[in-house]
Amino acid sequence: MVAVAVIIGFSTAISSWQAWHGSSHDYMFDLLTNGRMVRTLTMESAILGVLFVHLHRRGWRAADLRIRPTWRGSGQGLLLIPGMLLANSITVVAGLLIFFAIQSRFGNLSAFVVANGLHMKPHSLHVAWLALIPALVLNGFFEEITCMGYAFNQFAAKRGPLFALVVTVMLRMSCHTYQGAIHALGIGAAFFVSGLVYWWTRNLWPLIMAHIVVDLLSFAAVKFIFG
Repeated sequence: MVAVAVIIGFSTAISSWQAWHGSSHDYMFDLLTNGRMVRTLTMESAILGVLFVHLHRRGWRAADLRIRPTWRGSGQGLLLIPGMLLANSITVVAGLLIFFAIQSRFGNLSAFVVANGLHMKPHSLHVAWLALIPALVLNGFFEEITCMGYAFNQFAAKRGPLFALVVTVMLRMSCHTYQGAIHALGIGAAFFVSGLVYWWTRNLWPLIMAHIVVDLLSFAAVKFIFG
C-alpha cells in the first residue's frame, strides 16, 4: 500500500492543489506544452522502472501484470472506447444539469456551461505531436499498470474485487481533480466501466488500448481547437 500511496499520491497532491486554488485551466495550459510532455515521459518512465524493480524483488513475474495483447483483447479494447466515452458524456451532462439546478449564480444553462468549460484562447496551445503522442501512449501504460495491474490486484486480494474497483476509481478521480468536479466525475464513470471490463477479463491490454485511444482523441481535439 505504501507503493500505491507514493505512485498516486504525488499526482493527486498536484491535481488537488490546482483544483483547490481555482487554477485548473492554467494547469491544463501548462500541461499541454512540449516541456511538460517531456517531463511527464521522464517521470512516468522512472516510476515504472522503480515499480518493476520493487515487484521483481517481491517475486512478481511479467505475467502477473496480466498484459496479454491478443486479437480478442484488442477487439474488447475497441468496444470499450465508446463505452468509456458514453459513460463520461452521460455523467458530465447529468452533473452539469444537477450543479446548475442547485446553484443561483447563473440564470441560464448556457452561461453555466461556458463558465465550467475549458478557458483557453485559440492558437494559445503550443505542443508538438512528437511530444504529445509518446507521452499519451506511455501514460496509458503507466496509469493502467499502476492503478489496475498493481493497485487493483493488491486491494482485490485483501478485500475483494468490488472494493478494489471502488477504491481504484476514487484514486484515479483524485488524479484528475484539476479538470473540475464535474469532469472528474465523468472520468470516474469512464474508469468504472473499464474497471468492470478488467474484472471480467482480467486482461490489462483492452484497458491500455482504450485508454490510449481515448486520450489521443481527447487531446487531439483540444490541440486542433486551441492549437
